[in-house]
Amino acid sequence: MKEHYLILTGLGLATLLMAWLPSISKKIKVSSPILLLLIGFALFYIDIPLSWPDPLWNDLNLMYFSEMIVIISLMGAGLKIGTEYSLKTWKRPILLVFVTMPLCMVSAYLLGNYFLLLSVPSSLLLAAVLAPTDPVLAAETQLDDPKREKQFKERVRFSLTAEAGLNDGMAFPFTYMAVLVAQAGGWAMFDFSDWFLDKFLLKIVIGTIMGIVIGRFIGILLDRLHLWTNIKTFDGFLALSLTIFSYGITELLYGYGFLAVFFAGLSLRYYEKISGDYKKKMHDFVHEIERLLLVVWIILFGGSLLNGMLELTDWKGVLFAFAFVLIIRPIAGIIGLIGVRESLKSKLAISFLGIKGIGSVFYLSWAYVQFDGFDNSNELHAITAYIILISIVVHGLTAPSIIHYFKKDRFGNSVVEEEESGIEEKSEK
Repeated sequence: MKEHYLILTGLGLATLLMAWLPSISKKIKVSSPILLLLIGFALFYIDIPLSWPDPLWNDLNLMYFSEMIVIISLMGAGLKIGTEYSLKTWKRPILLVFVTMPLCMVSAYLLGNYFLLLSVPSSLLLAAVLAPTDPVLAAETQLDDPKREKQFKERVRFSLTAEAGLNDGMAFPFTYMAVLVAQAGGWAMFDFSDWFLDKFLLKIVIGTIMGIVIGRFIGILLDRLHLWTNIKTFDGFLALSLTIFSYGITELLYGYGFLAVFFAGLSLRYYEKISGDYKKKMHDFVHEIERLLLVVWIILFGGSLLNGMLELTDWKGVLFAFAFVLIIRPIAGIIGLIGVRESLKSKLAISFLGIKGIGSVFYLSWAYVQFDGFDNSNELHAITAYIILISIVVHGLTAPSIIHYFKKDRFGNSVVEEEESGIEEKSEK
């Protein structure tokens, strides 16, 4: 029983501290994941008897746990984005998904194959798991209060929020590709047309449509059910239920649940007949659940790092991790935004803050659950862990100051963004 109480005490203390960490982070300009990681190190060091990864996680358990955190975060991301952002503004995240993300994947694949000397399937898998930016660890770089959108438009944070919402689902077809290539034994036996029509087009379309339909349907129920039956709700809990339902039903109907969850939140957010207060309440509820799960995940992640995870790759893996975070993603981001009428500072911020995290862990564990014959599996775990660690530290130390820069005038809006907004409005006229 003593071990049981030690676990409760350790986790309770960590979650208790999490209540103040956002304020502390803003004050010292260091992201809360860094502070949580240090707490994880401390709990491992004093030997709190948690089920620490030794040094690897169980793939199935890791998949389920990371899956839940990601879908909750995707619902939160969808609920953050409002109608004040025009179709022209959506050009930024769309380019990040369809230009920047493929550039990152091609770079990771080539380096994995020719520098790290991984097999073709393992190189493909490495490229796929590093494709998404993270909606969980990047929460502090995203939109926060859904009710503030009419006061000003936060273009940098909007781009990062929408990118994280979209590319977590768009990375799934390429993880499928890695699994199918591994099962086929190489490129020669891989059926590209079947993958493209089935795993890429069909599942993306189903996921997107399901999300929009479900979100719209729930919006109509919230708006009209009390008029028909005098039954109504104001529970933020609805957002969590909607998250799990939209994800589960879409996966059952052969679509990508990640996309469905994001678009369900987005569709519900766009349904203007629901009061802004209730939308904020739903957003706040899933945000609190996300923070709770994040505490547990980062503590266990910190323990895995101290327990030998980082020793599973050599200097090449470490060099690749630094290069991917500090060189490949920023350059690919700048290339993707070349045609956008945006200040260079905004482009640099958006390109640099491509935070990697729990989404990558989900895809890696999912692939190993689907097929256990990947070569270099331990090395891929270690490289992914290095990239997440580097992202937590580098972006954690820089993101708060970068985001603050774009919110520093008296309205909370940056001078840069105001000027760009004026330029865009004139061009639209």
